[in-house]
Amino acid sequence: MSEFAKNLRKFRKQKGYSQEKLAKALNYGYTAIANYESGRNEPSLDDLIRLAEALDVTLDELIGMEFTTKEKELISFFKKLNVENKNRILDLIQALQS
Repeated sequence: MSEFAKNLRKFRKQKGYSQEKLAKALNYGYTAIANYESGRNEPSLDDLIRLAEALDVTLDELIGMEFTTKEKELISFFKKLNVENKNRILDLIQALQS
């Protein structure tokens, strides 16, 4: 079972939703959530976003990506930079890896 399937089940249960209730809230067929949780089907990116919103979690949480506090902080700072400074940072990182 994929991390996504496990996390979908975990977050659905935390919200107190049955598979049918979550499917209905998203206008899916009644077996859609069961198929996602069993790994028979995988959602599109648009459906992943809708699932995350319905479950009040981030996409990272839903698909099982975990970042440390430092990584989250770096990403936050990086996003605030202009394009020129982002390129400088990327060049620096590449130089440090050499």
